[in-house]
Amino acid sequence: MVQETASPVINFDPSQRRFFEDDARVQVVNFHRQKGKDFTAAAKAVNDAIVSGHNWYITSVTQRQADATHKKCAKFVDAFKMLLNIQGKAAMEEREYEEWDDQFKHLFTRTARKIILPGGAEIEALPGKNPDTLAGLTGNVIFTEFGLFPNGGYEHWRTIFPLSTRGFQVIVISTPRGKKHKFYELCTDHESYSYHFCPLSKSVAEDGFLLTDNKGKPCTIEQFKRLYRDDAGYAREYECQFTGDLDALIPWAQLLSSQDGEIPARMLVVTNGSGWKDGFLEAIAKLPPGRIEWGWDVARRSDLSSLWGNLAGRDGKKRLAVLIIMKSCEFALQRHIITRAMNTRGGNVGCGDATGLGMDSNETLAALFPDRWEPVTFSVKTKSELGSAGRTAFMDGTQKLPAFMSDEQWKPVATDLYSLQCEPSGDAADKRLILSETENELLPDSHCDVAYSGLLSLRAGAMLGGKRGVLPEPEMEVPADWEVGS
Repeated sequence: MVQETASPVINFDPSQRRFFEDDARVQVVNFHRQKGKDFTAAAKAVNDAIVSGHNWYITSVTQRQADATHKKCAKFVDAFKMLLNIQGKAAMEEREYEEWDDQFKHLFTRTARKIILPGGAEIEALPGKNPDTLAGLTGNVIFTEFGLFPNGGYEHWRTIFPLSTRGFQVIVISTPRGKKHKFYELCTDHESYSYHFCPLSKSVAEDGFLLTDNKGKPCTIEQFKRLYRDDAGYAREYECQFTGDLDALIPWAQLLSSQDGEIPARMLVVTNGSGWKDGFLEAIAKLPPGRIEWGWDVARRSDLSSLWGNLAGRDGKKRLAVLIIMKSCEFALQRHIITRAMNTRGGNVGCGDATGLGMDSNETLAALFPDRWEPVTFSVKTKSELGSAGRTAFMDGTQKLPAFMSDEQWKPVATDLYSLQCEPSGDAADKRLILSETENELLPDSHCDVAYSGLLSLRAGAMLGGKRGVLPEPEMEVPADWEVGS
């Protein structure tokens, strides 16, 4: 009954109608932008929840995106309330209807992220960044913008799909983001999954989709594409193509050629403060003369905090000499370590990620080391600058790494650099690189944190190094615990 009364009020085009009426166990939706995929999914959720009494959960990589789809559900609930109220009024005498109307209004309850419908079914928006927070629930699932889920979406799929074990539906919605993702697998397995595909060309030709300008006047696809000025982006966002796969910022061949055995590089891993010894950094005196250029990628709990130290040699090369990886370490300890690192030699310089959690610590370091420490706020622009400088440094042989193919402890570092992916902005007039972090199987806690610390080290040398020169090294006894913690 609900579907029949809904159709005159909710206008679906043919592609949306096919999706709305689909009752397959897993439905995969690859529609172009602004096609109404979340709109249709919201209608499906409300309709099914009223008819079947089953719960629905909406999850996305951010709470904001899940809430946006949930708000669409709330609008459909209002539409269903209106329809049911009209039906009730038509079937009853006026006096009976007034009593029924008072009771009817209490059958629908709503909070910011949960709707409770007659019969007890719930529709809830949940954050999807940590899939473990969703484990234990049971019901139908809507993944929205699934292509943006981190680490290829595999961990979320593995954890969240079991919510549907008792025969519930799973709806996966996204625009393509590359072939190294679970969404690509779902879209290409038409035997296992019900696939809904609608690019803009089909939408305009077959579904009556109308492109307009900002004044509501009709606009052709060619005019719209010319305004967009991004061929790769248009193919992905509007023609729903899995093209423009991200490429490694630094090809593996260049990483291999960067191996250098000139200096005895050292690594230290500190977890929850355990394993740190001040004497570790004193052994820098053993290194050849040169400035240490530090890069600090900041983290507190979920990711890795990484401090990368390049030795700026007299030959113009930057050699990774010291790497300190800090996992779940208090900021006080991290600042202590970096302060010691900056003081190991005269003229050391450094850059740190001052985005979010790192702002306070970087402001403190900049005050401690005027003209020697630069806080860097990550943005598309600054990440592009870091990526371009890093790519150039490896391409021209300036940046050198320890011999990671013969020393297994350094291979995760090279892999972290290789996991940093990029693509051009797509605009011929815009030379920026769009960086993206992919999974490092050898260092799963890192989201290219080590790689970014290396790029920040290069920035420190380029932006601040010229002011300092190469100063003489202080005399310092090499401690016996140099090998600790590797």
